[in-house]
Amino acid sequence: MNTSKQKCLAGLQLIIVLLAMVVFVFPIFWMILTSLKTQNDAFTAVPKWIFSVTFDNYKTVLFDRNFMAYLMNSFYVSLVSTLFAVLLGCGVAYPFARYGLRGTKDVLTWILTLRIVPPIVSITPIYLLFSKFNMLDSYTALILMYTFMNLPLAIWLLYGFFKDVPGELEESALVDGCNRFTAFFRVIFPVVAPGLISAGLLSFIFAWNEFLFANILSGPNVRTAPVGLNEYATPVSVLWGQIAAAGTMIIVPIAVITIALQRKMVRGLTMGAVKG
Repeated sequence: MNTSKQKCLAGLQLIIVLLAMVVFVFPIFWMILTSLKTQNDAFTAVPKWIFSVTFDNYKTVLFDRNFMAYLMNSFYVSLVSTLFAVLLGCGVAYPFARYGLRGTKDVLTWILTLRIVPPIVSITPIYLLFSKFNMLDSYTALILMYTFMNLPLAIWLLYGFFKDVPGELEESALVDGCNRFTAFFRVIFPVVAPGLISAGLLSFIFAWNEFLFANILSGPNVRTAPVGLNEYATPVSVLWGQIAAAGTMIIVPIAVITIALQRKMVRGLTMGAVKG
């Protein structure tokens, strides 16, 4: 009886997982199909499953709409802000995890609350501040925003990673002649590499997909890819084929990076469970 119940539960879990996959994957699948349709086929009231495949939407988006420039802006801003977030996160998380500083839990809780605050609450003062310093429509503004947007997440993840590293490793390195700086980069840093990849990848994804700050703080010079999607919704109609092609090009880089690093990411998230 127990075996049959376990099989039934396993089968039920499998069905739930498959249904969840269909729910989450089908919109992406449909977007890719739409990107390969003509405007007439994409705009039909009854969805077309059989149609003539065309790549004109991608050609228009890449060469006529200059969407590649938006993708490069997103990549540059996301990459630089991720590097800053991970480096600053290491500088904050490592001392708290290793030395048990006074008030660690209170400080970490306060840092976490910064990530909980809805971005829409702070967008007006942030806009006024950047406008005062003539930093609107610049890479600097977006990099600063994305860095501090992802910094609380990076600190919490990295705190868990460093907490899992035995202190004996660092003590052994100090005995062998290393100082604190060299011991960190030669011993601790390689051990937490999967955790750094996890924190970096999550920070990169959040920065890559961010819309609100990019829409308010950017302009024609540093417009990012999510903001660039607005151009395909005109007062007359929505260019469904082109917006689907642009959306597909936004998803593909993230999907490739995630698939390539998924093993290290899963290992890092498993290693980085924050202990009380």
